[in-house]
Order: sequence, then C-alpha cells, then structure tokens
Amino acid sequence: MNKLFQKYLSKHEVYNSSEQDLDKKDIRVVIPVFLEQDYIDSLLESIVISATKCDVAIQLVLVVNYAEGSSPEVMESQHRMYNYLLKKKEEYSCYFSIAVIQAYNLKKKHAGAGWARKIGMDYAVFRYNEEQNPKGIILSLDADCKVKSDYFNAVWKKFNEEPINGFTIQFQHEMVGVNEIQKEAILQYELHLRYYLKALRWAGHPYAFHTVGSCFAVTAEAYVRAGGMPRKQAGEDFYFLQKVIPLGRFKELNNTCVYPSSRISNRVPFGTGPTVSKLMKNQNDYLTYNLQAFVDLKEMLDEKEKFFKVDEEQYADLINNLSGRIRSFLLNSNFYQELSNINNNCASLDAFKKRFFEVFDAFKVVKYLNYVHVHFLEKIAVFDAALDLIDLQEKESDDLMDTLDLLTYYRKWEIE
Repeated sequence: MNKLFQKYLSKHEVYNSSEQDLDKKDIRVVIPVFLEQDYIDSLLESIVISATKCDVAIQLVLVVNYAEGSSPEVMESQHRMYNYLLKKKEEYSCYFSIAVIQAYNLKKKHAGAGWARKIGMDYAVFRYNEEQNPKGIILSLDADCKVKSDYFNAVWKKFNEEPINGFTIQFQHEMVGVNEIQKEAILQYELHLRYYLKALRWAGHPYAFHTVGSCFAVTAEAYVRAGGMPRKQAGEDFYFLQKVIPLGRFKELNNTCVYPSSRISNRVPFGTGPTVSKLMKNQNDYLTYNLQAFVDLKEMLDEKEKFFKVDEEQYADLINNLSGRIRSFLLNSNFYQELSNINNNCASLDAFKKRFFEVFDAFKVVKYLNYVHVHFLEKIAVFDAALDLIDLQEKESDDLMDTLDLLTYYRKWEIE
C-alpha cells in the first residue's frame, strides 16, 4: 500500500459502494447525485458516446446523497434514484462500470455537493490505492452536465502527453430550452467567469484557472497531496483547486468541452444556479470587478521581486509608490508580516518569487478585490468590463454588439 495514500485514507472515511466489477480502471468519474431525475439520463447518454470512442477502462462513481432531516419526499426520491442507477449498471456495463454510493443522512452542517464530491473522490483514491495506481485519473462532473464526444479521448491523451497533476477542462453552458431572459443571464455569468480569468492572467497571477466543479481532473496522488476535497456546501471546487494548482504541473484542456446546465437553482448560496436565478428575477446587468482593480494589482505584481529581503522601511517606500487603493489593502491586511515570514525562509530570489504567491494566492486576490470595491471602486456591468479589457490590450472590439458576441470572442480568446 502506498504510504502517502495509507496516511490519507486512515484519516478519511471511505463509503461502501455497489461495485462488483473489481477490474483495474484508468479513469474514475465522480458525480454527486441529488434530485437529478430530469438530467441523469442525458449525462449518461453523452458519456456512452464519448466512452465508445476511447479504449480505456472507465468507471462512474455516482454518489446519491441527502442531508439528515430531509423531507420524506426527498429521501424517497433519492432511494428511487439509487435503485434506478443499479439498473443502469447492467444496461451500460459494456461501455463502463458504475459504482453507486449511498451517502444518506449526512450532517446538515456540511451536506451538499462538496461533501458528496469528496465521498466519491475518496472512494476513487481507495480503489486506485488497491490497484497500486497513484496516477489514476479522477474526473469531476455534475449530474446535470453533458460532455463532448471526444471527452475521454482528450482527457486520456492529455495525461499521457506529459507528467501533470491535473487540469481544468473547457466549458460552455448549455443553452437548449432556455428563454431569452434566462439565456442573457447565463451568458453574462459565463462572461464574468472568463473576464475574471483573463484579467487576472493579464495582471500576472500564475494561479489564474477556472474553478468549475464539473470541469477538472486530477491524479489520485495530486488529490491526496492536496489534502482531498473539503466538505463545503458550495465553493468546494475553488478551495480544492487552490490547493492543487500550487503543486505545479497544472494545465488546461481546451480541445474538448463540458456543457454545464443553465438551470435555475438555489440549492447552494452562490454559483451558476443562484446567480442565474437572481439575474432573471431582477433583470439587471451582472456587475463584475472594475478593471481598474486589476490594473492596480498588475502594478504591484510587476514589482514583486523588489519585495525580496526588504526591511519595514524599504517596504513602506515600495508600497508608497503604488496606487492608494492597493496600498491601503496591503497596509490593512498585515502583508508585511506575511512577506517577512517567507523572506526569512528564502535564500534565493527564485525561491521567493515562487513563495510570494503562497501568501498572495487566489484567496488573497478575492479579499483584495472585495476590499477595494467596498472602499474605492464600484463594480460595473460585465459587458462594459469585458470590453474595457479588450481595449486595454489593444484588440479589435468594434464588431462586438451583444453579450453573445462578446462571450464568443472570450471563448476563442481564452484558448489561443
């Protein structure tokens, strides 16, 4: 047994599954399942199409879950889903195997997609450890997604091209069957995600990646090294990936696609569902971070090497040359102490430049952006912000007349 895996598994409960097929697997796909009767068949059918085009051993790990205190209707629905998926095991056995996990009566404090995802991924780690395959692939999907027909082939090829710990996967929200108001809402939300990514990369932050729960893959070893998925009701994908990305060898997979649902949902406090619901209710523009915040951030990140081995007086001189907005944040976030801690443990500039982003990580970026938008800047319509970023980089934007045009531009721009 791998010692690293053994240590991890000794601290995390592994749920039993319905699995009978104990053959080794190349890819395990973890999918939380909660009230997904209207979506699960479409997902399975798209996976079948992709699986037939890829000659690898695939297993779906389906985590049927509900929280303690759930209504009798929810519990009964989930029990029916469990039995339905057991039948699907036989129907799809020639394409892939299915392991169905019952995760019932989860503590209400943590119950949700995050914990269900963790249960499935911990199970995948357990099985890969049994198979002595630390590089086994763990894919994360949602039950209301669809995948492109070359999905598994692209994933398998990417992991075999070079040694990597994981990657994000390109996505486009599904637009079939939505009315114009809902369509505009999801277009704006996806545009916000892509604007944020491009703006943060332009500012020079190395950990700028999408963090969409249905659109990433990691090796079992990277999953364990990162400490596993947190038991969060929402945002678990962001928290987890911010532990994986700094491990290095993290990439993007842009030559296939996942199609997340655009459905309205308030099951989690933030994310696609509640954002679309709120935008549709108010019919307002989606407000995103002002581009000026990224301009200020870039100014500071471009100067990061100058923070190496500085004393407090030198630090004060350096930040006095920055804009007042980011200077205020640095002064009020105890950043000098954090810098001192890494400076005391870095003998070289190269080591410092890497560790700099351990303290000014993606969490710090979010805190900075929220701070300056409370005290100095106003959020602006995502359409305007996205155009501002294009203009800042001196790209042509005259033909971009509506949200779909702009989002299409960003989708292409992102994979250049």
